[in-house]
Amino acid sequence: MARRWLWCLASVQLVGCASMNMKKQCYANGVCRIEQDGQVSWSGPPEEVAKMQQAQDGRKQALAQVDKAYAEAPKRSEGEPIRIVLIGPTADAPELAALCSTYRTMMEASLKGDPRVQLVPYERLKFWIEASSGDSLHSSFNKPEVRSKVDPELTHRLRDANAEVDVVLVAHLVPKEVTGFVRGGGGVGVAQVVNVEFQASMSSIYEFSEIQSAEVGKSTDSLAVAGLDKKGKASKGELKGKRNPEYDRSAIQDYAAWVKNTVRQKIAPTLPSLAAVQEIRAKNRDRAMQDAPAWLRKVAGH
Repeated sequence: MARRWLWCLASVQLVGCASMNMKKQCYANGVCRIEQDGQVSWSGPPEEVAKMQQAQDGRKQALAQVDKAYAEAPKRSEGEPIRIVLIGPTADAPELAALCSTYRTMMEASLKGDPRVQLVPYERLKFWIEASSGDSLHSSFNKPEVRSKVDPELTHRLRDANAEVDVVLVAHLVPKEVTGFVRGGGGVGVAQVVNVEFQASMSSIYEFSEIQSAEVGKSTDSLAVAGLDKKGKASKGELKGKRNPEYDRSAIQDYAAWVKNTVRQKIAPTLPSLAAVQEIRAKNRDRAMQDAPAWLRKVAGH
């Protein structure tokens, strides 16, 4: 069963579909798996379809057993570290995307300093993180996926790949329009600036449960004003400028403080102990990897 699943994982090819909310994956054996609006259907040689459905059912049962083992495992003591990986920040807006590297450096610095919450270098987990999250049974490693939040396929993949991490944090940047009233020179008006909202999406890898938050920075790249002067004459104007990330440092520090407090107070009590994690992985590792291709065993540490 493990051989069938891993062979399918290694040979999967993603096929783009024009239909909205539709995902189609085709395999070397002629089978295609189609997911649309949450419903899954199969096409291809009936015998091969039956084999893949059987492999999928077996894999789901195995995952359910692992889920139960982690849920019932002894919990982590206060003296044990909690390992977290930062993904991103990402951004859809081009102006913010250009600043992601700068903001990441600031986030990493702010997330450090807690003796219990340990930041895991992204490069250590890059292979598994950048796999394409669709169905966790049929993930592909063809191209990176831009993420705006954490998802269960990602956390399960990291857990079942024996990644040395406990918590996943996805950071995403979005423009945030902030409007307020202004007065001056006897006139009154409305001013609007575009700040940065730093969104956080976080979950344990052992049991998916998304926790979200956001902080808004003070930097802006524009100022728009519309109003009436003291004579009642209407006017408006807009100034464009270059965003200075330094004005967002305070928001990023608050963002990191929320992350560390949430990890300690809400996530830590649900985590299995490190000894339990190693025991569960030892019991499941060989069964899952014994028939894997050489390249996959190497990546997974076998």
